[in-house]
Amino acid sequence: MALLANELLNLSCPEDKKQVKYYDSKGLYLLVKINDSKLWRFRFKYADKHQEMALGKYPAIPLKKAREMAEKARLLLAQGINPMDERRENKRVKNTPERAFNKVALKWWEHQKETWSEDHAARIKRWIDNEMKSLGKLAVEEIDTGHITELMLKLEAAGTPKKAPTILSIINRIFGYALAHRLTRTNPAQGLPLSDIIKPLPKVRSHSAIVKPTELGKLIYAIDNTQSGSYCTSEALKLIPRIFLRPNEIRSLKWEYVDFDEKLIRIPAEEMKRDREHLVPLAQQVIAQLREIQSITGYSEYVFPNHRDGSKPMSKNVMTNRLRDLGYSADVMTAHGFRSSASTLLHERGWHHEVIETQLAHLIGSATTRAYNRSIHLAQRRKMMQEWADYLDKIKKQ
Repeated sequence: MALLANELLNLSCPEDKKQVKYYDSKGLYLLVKINDSKLWRFRFKYADKHQEMALGKYPAIPLKKAREMAEKARLLLAQGINPMDERRENKRVKNTPERAFNKVALKWWEHQKETWSEDHAARIKRWIDNEMKSLGKLAVEEIDTGHITELMLKLEAAGTPKKAPTILSIINRIFGYALAHRLTRTNPAQGLPLSDIIKPLPKVRSHSAIVKPTELGKLIYAIDNTQSGSYCTSEALKLIPRIFLRPNEIRSLKWEYVDFDEKLIRIPAEEMKRDREHLVPLAQQVIAQLREIQSITGYSEYVFPNHRDGSKPMSKNVMTNRLRDLGYSADVMTAHGFRSSASTLLHERGWHHEVIETQLAHLIGSATTRAYNRSIHLAQRRKMMQEWADYLDKIKKQ
């Protein structure tokens, strides 16, 4: 007679015996010992010999799970495979170092890094080494949703919940790589409901920006006339309001991108957030500034080299730090905020939305248009950038 789930807790071993077997069906039984431990066993015949396979301990393995495990073993037997041999092979595979999560993750990273910027590649490598460390030595085959859930909760407990969506996405891609290379059969990160695991993330705040002409004029005057910070920091902060680039694009700017003859900066796709080549028309004031900077930093490939190592770009956050030195807090102005300042005021001054958005390197138009017309609105943008530089000169004097 088959076992019933509600009777298992009450099964016991008679005092005059060391152990007793309670049979379920088709070779599955529960071995109950005198010390009250209850162990699942599956008895089968292979190559004319009877063998027994341990399936785990009750109640950690409930009746339903034990039956499923026994059924999988019977399916292997039907294929002529000894389930004990299969288990040993799976254990051997799981213990193979090449299948450890960190090994697989690094192979995926090596496969992808050429498509990323140097900073982005370094950031993901750091996350694999540090944030995903708890998964590192586990075989990809044995990682389940519980392991990933624990990792997400650790990020939240550490005060870095904003990393959770990105890291979960990376884990999902790593498992996609593992699936493609037959290193695992499942992807426990796919479809994992992060919103049900950690608390909702706060809404993303826009970059603080000054949009009143008089206040922006005072800031531009302070930037252009206050001596503080290093030469590169000072000049970079003078440049960023006048060419609309993001802070990271400014710090990574190379001399090879600057075309003085065409009065343009040509930034290759791999350096841009949207992975598209970007053209920046240069006002006369900007050309004069860049020529002066080149006389100082022309020894380096970078327009703004690191003061300790000229082969590297200047450090992150130095422009934001100089804004703080000038008395502008994070809730008033950020280095990234100059893009918002330009967008708001240029719209108010009647410039077409498409022209402004193109200069900000935002996606506009169809994919075909973006792919074949990298110089879209270029004539209008040249005029706009000169007018904007003239406008900044005007308001900083008021």
